[in-house]
Amino acid sequence: MKSFGERNNELAYSRRVGAYAVILNQNGEYLVVQSSDGDLFLIGGGIEQGEDSIDALRREAVEEIGFSLNVGEFIGKAEKHWVSPQYSALSQHNIGYFYVCTLADRITVPLEKEPMRWVSLEVVEEKLFHEHHLYMLKKTLY
Repeated sequence: MKSFGERNNELAYSRRVGAYAVILNQNGEYLVVQSSDGDLFLIGGGIEQGEDSIDALRREAVEEIGFSLNVGEFIGKAEKHWVSPQYSALSQHNIGYFYVCTLADRITVPLEKEPMRWVSLEVVEEKLFHEHHLYMLKKTLY
């Protein structure tokens, strides 16, 4: 598993395991959600108890963008140790499972309010919040 960030052994890390989609359209743009502060995130999120990574990814897609997904190739697994700049007491160990996906049907209005956007690779490289997500997205280019 590819690792990012440095683990500080003096901190207690909260472990969060998630599943994420790399979705590319016919124009060479990637589907992301944008936070209120302008950061971009891949579609996906935490795996809940009793879910596998694909079930979690499908649930997260409906919650975030209102679409079902066609889940394709497993890209890989990566992790990141980090401390939130906004909440310095929160140390996180994020582990992600990444898949190539395509949009299927729009099935509902998203529960979450962050807008989804199609963006170029250049924008993704500049604004994607987690470097382990960018690393996995770039693995699909080769």
